[in-house]
Amino acid sequence: MHHKFGVPRDAEFHGQCMFQYKDDWKCMKGMHRQSAGIYRAAMRILADSGARLVIRGVHVGQLQERYREHAHNPHQVSLQHCLERVNMIAEQERDDVSIMADKVADQAAQEGQIARYQLIGNTEGYFPSDLARIKMPFQWEDSRMLYGLQMIDMALFMCGRASGIDSAKKLNDGDKAVLKIVDVIRPAIMPQSAVWYPLEKRTDYGFLTKLS
Repeated sequence: MHHKFGVPRDAEFHGQCMFQYKDDWKCMKGMHRQSAGIYRAAMRILADSGARLVIRGVHVGQLQERYREHAHNPHQVSLQHCLERVNMIAEQERDDVSIMADKVADQAAQEGQIARYQLIGNTEGYFPSDLARIKMPFQWEDSRMLYGLQMIDMALFMCGRASGIDSAKKLNDGDKAVLKIVDVIRPAIMPQSAVWYPLEKRTDYGFLTKLS
């Protein structure tokens, strides 16, 4: 990519930057087909690695409107929901799980909340879990140094874009490119993946299936 397109040798595979031609990926601006091809190739590596993706999200607007000043951080909510499902899978397989995550500003608070749930023996919400299979402490890493974290970021970003596509409307070229990329990793996405809509009191497990 460096010789062909001028992408820096140490470029970070960051979903938003790649999709919007920012930072390391500014040189790809206007080369939509080539950029999508690079993205698909990266997702093919992820899919072929044997990775299993548990993707959890929350509708931020509904979270804030329902809980107002008591609303938890959306990232914390999604992390909790994801770890609940990962813990369930680990229990079924009688295995423990080590957590490696991208560094964030409030990582001590996020890790501390998970540790508190383990201490009291239950998470909040509709799917209480003791998270007993989640090993502490977390391993917080700079994603620029680890391709695995970069691949996950790319997958999450693209699934987020796909979930916002209205399949009832005519798809533009950008939508079609997004769906082609998601199709590459679709077999790796676990059925526990979903988006929570707090105001509607529902969890959408078909947020990607409806686009297949």
